[in-house]
Amino acid sequence: MSKYLTSWMMPLIVLLAILAFTQGGWYLWAPFVAEMALFIAGDAILPKDNSEPALKQSLLLNLPCYVILPFLAVMNLVLLWNIGSGDTAALGTWLQSTFGIDLFAARAGTDHWAMWVGAVMSAALTNAAAGTVTGHELTHRTNNKFDLFMGRWMLAFTADTSFAIEHVYGHHARVATPADPATARRGESFYAFTLRSTVFSYVHAYQLEKARLAKLNKSIWNPMNSPFMRGNLENIALFVAAFAVAGWAGLFLWTAIAFLGKQFLETTNYFEHYGLVRVPGQPVEPRHSWNSNHWMSSRVLFSLARHSHHHAAAELPYWKLRAYPNAPMLPLGYLTMIVVVLVPPLFKKMMAPALKNWDEKHATAAERQLLQQGT
Repeated sequence: MSKYLTSWMMPLIVLLAILAFTQGGWYLWAPFVAEMALFIAGDAILPKDNSEPALKQSLLLNLPCYVILPFLAVMNLVLLWNIGSGDTAALGTWLQSTFGIDLFAARAGTDHWAMWVGAVMSAALTNAAAGTVTGHELTHRTNNKFDLFMGRWMLAFTADTSFAIEHVYGHHARVATPADPATARRGESFYAFTLRSTVFSYVHAYQLEKARLAKLNKSIWNPMNSPFMRGNLENIALFVAAFAVAGWAGLFLWTAIAFLGKQFLETTNYFEHYGLVRVPGQPVEPRHSWNSNHWMSSRVLFSLARHSHHHAAAELPYWKLRAYPNAPMLPLGYLTMIVVVLVPPLFKKMMAPALKNWDEKHATAAERQLLQQGT
């Protein structure tokens, strides 16, 4: 029963972010501060989650994933309305008359540039933690058109719909090899990695989709045939919507939110496979991913932290992923790792013992040879 209940923690986080955004002012910082504190403290204090209950009520487990999309739409709409002028779609008037929520007062009270920095940080983190994480879960369900539709729109909140192609069909096939732009090389800093990963992941998504459609004699530029192009249009649609709601200020705000949200994803990409290698063509095994059974990272992020089993069986829904306590382990929980990643010397020092352990206990002789060759 507890896992049914904890699956609703992420939708609750988004709802609380909506409430904070309706207050404006310094409350715009609240979601970012609260989420970071909740995850960092929770992962540090709570016991590891090695539980593997047999959960059968899939509807109850899928529903919290589905509601995140409309919740995120409302959250971002309220924030964009605050930076605009007038009363777009009569949202302010309706909220005031229906719920007594005074968006006009919230807008008037948001009068310092630092408040908007908080808004960007809060929206970007929530879009990534709720939208990208859930979008990742749903876009792996390649035989379910509804889940793919929902998942790709969630990825659009970080302007990263190509992730649904490159991650599922590219990253999972090439992980821990030099051909995978989303695998961080040993010694590579996050700042070098994120540029390489962002650019080449998009290029690889284009190449994968172009090759697939060429076999069907179809064009990648036709959105009726091409999920890649439909995804680009979905990304653009949100930028257009931001401009429609709040003009140039809204467009600038949305650009900052989408960019930073994408960087939260790339920090996660960075540490999930950092420094690991695999002989190309050999099977992907649990040892080719850094795992984490920290409670908040596992329970609230829809088992994203159970990354070793995810790469071993990518088709499984989040509630069926096993803890794999003997897999290579991250020293800290996910959001704590994000903070550490931003300080390359600290991250490398922290990961050095983990890499040494991987080399000695998990790597094959062929993989150790690849490491000696620097590949």
